[in-house]
Amino acid sequence: MSEIPNLSLPQDFHNIVRLFPLPNVVLFPGVVQALHLFEPRYREMMDDALHTDELIAMAYLNGEGFGSESGVQPSVAPIVCVGKILSHTQLEDGRYNVFLIGAKRARIVRELPMEALYRTAEIEVVEDNRASLATHHLRKEIVLAFRELVAQRAGWDAETLEQFLSQDLPFGQLVDMICYSCGASSADQQSVLEAVELSKRGELVLELLRTQVEGGDQQTESNQPDSGRSFPPDFSVN
Repeated sequence: MSEIPNLSLPQDFHNIVRLFPLPNVVLFPGVVQALHLFEPRYREMMDDALHTDELIAMAYLNGEGFGSESGVQPSVAPIVCVGKILSHTQLEDGRYNVFLIGAKRARIVRELPMEALYRTAEIEVVEDNRASLATHHLRKEIVLAFRELVAQRAGWDAETLEQFLSQDLPFGQLVDMICYSCGASSADQQSVLEAVELSKRGELVLELLRTQVEGGDQQTESNQPDSGRSFPPDFSVN
């Protein structure tokens, strides 16, 4: 498995980010997301990012005002993930295909007045707290539950899985990547993104994994097809 790129933010980062709000995509630190940008506002956002800090913050639309024709901006969840552009391709008509890797959790301090077609915000970066004895025990339970889930899922790459689990990843990063891979809903993923305290985050992911395992057992008993992402997970296209 290739090394994870540098997830640090630029030294001259001033806590201002471009917001890319979506109703069904949650980005985690260390996770790569493929995106297709076609709306004029997000093509402008991409242009500006490429000419400056190459940062885009994925923000989860919480449903309030989404799809409304009132002209009111739909609200976003308070915790976002600041992503770094890994690579991009610009198509002839101006659309972009982008690979974005999550770098840091961040809390929105305030949205800024719109000076472009897209939204921006002042944020404060949220760092993981130190791992504890509680997270050490949680790590074992989470890995065990994830292995149980893998045993139920067809199409999961066992070799890649073992390489992933054999890495000495920080607890927070391990939990984030498992949450992204396990087939949890975007709302559940956002709950995990918002769990800044590591023990709480681990407990949430463990509960999600156990729910997935129980659901898989029920599907097996009723001969229903398996659900959830493959491992490694496919990218979402937006």
